[in-house]
Amino acid sequence: MQDQPLNAEVVDLPRGAAARKPPWWRDVVDNQWLMIGMLFFVTAALGLPLLWISRGFSTWAKVVLTFAVLAWTALVFWVFFLIMAWCWSQLRPVFMAGAL
Repeated sequence: MQDQPLNAEVVDLPRGAAARKPPWWRDVVDNQWLMIGMLFFVTAALGLPLLWISRGFSTWAKVVLTFAVLAWTALVFWVFFLIMAWCWSQLRPVFMAGAL
C-alpha cells in the first residue's frame, strides 16, 4: 500500500443523465415471460442474441433456454419439411401431367 492520497476527479454528468430512462427495448428483453413467448412463438433461434443480452435470466437459465430453443427450432423445421414433402407428393402428378 502507498501512503500517498488518491487523485480523484469528479466529473459532472449532463443534466438528467443519472435519471435517464432505459430504452424501451430493454424492458422488453428483461421481461422473462415476454422473452420466453417471443423465443418460442415468434423468433425461434433468431431471438437467441436477445436472450443473451437479457438481464432477466441467469447464465444457467440462458444455457438451458438456448438448448430448448434450438431443439424447438429444429422440430419446427422438421415439421415444415414433412408438410412440404406431403404437399409435393399431392401436387407432383399435376405438374408432371404437362410433361407427358
